[in-house]
Amino acid sequence: MSTGRDPLNVQVKKNYRETLTPHRLALAVLIHEFFKVRLNDASAELSKQHIRDFCILILKLIQSPDLMLEELLDILTCGKYLIHQEVIDSFNDTLRHLNEDGIDYLLLVMDNIGKLILHDTDIVMNKTISQINKKSVIGYYLRRLLINFDKLTFSEVSSVISSFQRYYLYEVKEDKVGINRKLNLVYYEDWYSNRDQWSKRQAELFIASQAALLSNNEEKAFSPKDLGKHIKNLLKTNPDLAEAHFLNYLNYLRVKEFCGAISSLYHCFDKSSFVDAKGNVDEQSKGFRFAALNLAVLYFHFHHKEEALAALKEAIMLAQQANDNVCLQHALSWLYCLTPLNKDKLLEHSILKSIDLNLPYIISLGIQSFVQYAGISGGRPKYIFETITKSDIGNCQHAYSDLTCSSYAQKSGMWLFYGKSEMSSLWSQLLLHLNTDTNPLGITYFGESLCQSICNVAMHLLNQAEYSKAHATIMLAKDRFPHEPLSHIWLLCECIYTFTRCLYHEEWIEAEAAAQKMSVYDDCESQLRMTQLFLHKRDFSAANKCISRLIDNHSDSQTRLRIDYHVRAMILNAEVRYTSCYPNVVPPVAMHACLAYANDFHVDYLGALTNLHLANIQYLMKMPAQALKLLDRCLIHILSHGGVYDRARAMLMYAKCIVSNASASTHERETVIVNAAEILNKVVVNFMKVEAYARVKDALHLQACLYNEVNLINERNKCALEFRLLEEEYPSANNIVPVTFL
Repeated sequence: MSTGRDPLNVQVKKNYRETLTPHRLALAVLIHEFFKVRLNDASAELSKQHIRDFCILILKLIQSPDLMLEELLDILTCGKYLIHQEVIDSFNDTLRHLNEDGIDYLLLVMDNIGKLILHDTDIVMNKTISQINKKSVIGYYLRRLLINFDKLTFSEVSSVISSFQRYYLYEVKEDKVGINRKLNLVYYEDWYSNRDQWSKRQAELFIASQAALLSNNEEKAFSPKDLGKHIKNLLKTNPDLAEAHFLNYLNYLRVKEFCGAISSLYHCFDKSSFVDAKGNVDEQSKGFRFAALNLAVLYFHFHHKEEALAALKEAIMLAQQANDNVCLQHALSWLYCLTPLNKDKLLEHSILKSIDLNLPYIISLGIQSFVQYAGISGGRPKYIFETITKSDIGNCQHAYSDLTCSSYAQKSGMWLFYGKSEMSSLWSQLLLHLNTDTNPLGITYFGESLCQSICNVAMHLLNQAEYSKAHATIMLAKDRFPHEPLSHIWLLCECIYTFTRCLYHEEWIEAEAAAQKMSVYDDCESQLRMTQLFLHKRDFSAANKCISRLIDNHSDSQTRLRIDYHVRAMILNAEVRYTSCYPNVVPPVAMHACLAYANDFHVDYLGALTNLHLANIQYLMKMPAQALKLLDRCLIHILSHGGVYDRARAMLMYAKCIVSNASASTHERETVIVNAAEILNKVVVNFMKVEAYARVKDALHLQACLYNEVNLINERNKCALEFRLLEEEYPSANNIVPVTFL
């Protein structure tokens, strides 16, 4: 990457002198008039509210870009801040004298402002007239203004007073001139030809606050368009500010603008001074290696992994040449994301080396990455949760609010991965109730982990058939995280929400559209949902083709499916086979492999679903006793952590099995059938709750048959009537439902 200049020639840092604009001069006058009124306030008319509001207002004005005089007066008189009228009158009088008397009065004003600052000798002499500490925010602002004023030549002072006179008279002119004439009142290098004049300190504060908001609470930051305008204006007055280009780079990443992002990143390092005043060559190398590291991050963000790996190797090479262990640890963290090989060894080395170098953030981040990798690789859950506790300790010690939230979200994700949905929902809710107001800039963290937790709660509500609450929760995520890449999380949840409801309603076209839309965010999830859709449509050839393509495309060790996706795919593959044909065509090895994977990787809920499908197969093979034994293994887990739909399916399967397994004795069989019919009442309620009306009719049909067998005519007729009413209101897309369907 070319820097545009030879860094070795940069020996002395360029002195930066802020421009004394009319707005900053007006603020100094306002401060002086307030303290003059406060000093002469013998009757104590200035209340604590007056003083508090003035301090808050002046702090905001110091940090903000320059305003027109009309805007400044509007702020003083709008009523939002309680400013004493005497202060406003004195302020207007002083500005009028400055405009009329010129340089003489300006020198007098600057001398009076200098007398306000409390010096060390004043403390000894107990001068009560000096009221501003030189180390305070206002004291620092006034001292910088006075120092810059003292450096001005006589011609520059004349230019300052001339600029101020135009600044002051502009408000008078606009009262006398029409709107079309006002638009033409632009002077060369006038203050209002570019209203957004930023001092270097104002620019640095703005950049720091916006960067913190982008990483912690993007909703509170400016929109990409507005932030781009502010950065453009900021760079007009501060063209050599490298941090502004880096903020512009972050802004382009929000909208996935590759050309703008890479251009801003190049400009950032072009403007950076890679050498200190002593000409330290190592500082130059440091700039180059961190430039290469940031370039690797940029390529990774746009999924250009080969280019990212090449840039990362360059950063590692430069860091090794300079023996920069800190840069190496950052590079090692990104190498874990870019390479599929030896991930565990990379993480272990990164954590141990970061402990030696005392890099707590990388240590905590490495532990969380290691926990995630161990979780999906078959690590034992108790050791995984014990390990992540070590990350929590470091996060609390160093007040890493982002990593603390990430730890909570990771625990929620691990519980969901293990099939404990209630525990997962609990950790998500704990995160949403967590107090994260520990940022030095007073910014509450509201980042990716919060979005994941909100969406996790929404999916839990969806599984419990709380559709209105789930939709409201997704809308909350949509409002709080409107921009990429975080928007992909709730967009995927929105697709799943739409797909699930349309699938239960048998609205095949809408469900297929939602499933296809998922491929933008998660291709594996999209293909699994498409298979599920074809299975419900009884399009078994399409379902078999879809699931076979997914399994075949990820059979290679380099592209292997994540274990939960793999087990789900195997279950769907088996379900397609035994639903479309006789159950004996399903090789037992297929379902046993699902159980083996579920046990090895501790995905308990998927193991319970596998047992449920095995029970259905054995029921179809006329072995209800064996099916009941399998149901005893999985029923409690499904009822505890499953969604309403899965609970209804499990209870329906249980009712079928106990009826088939009932003895031939008339009295005992009647008792079992009545109990099964009562169980089906709960099944009907659950299917109604999820709005799966076709499955409600299946349950009602079975219930009517059971009542008919025990000669309960009224109950049978009631079930038949409910079936007919549902059929009239919600006609089934498939009138023939195979008995093999779970």
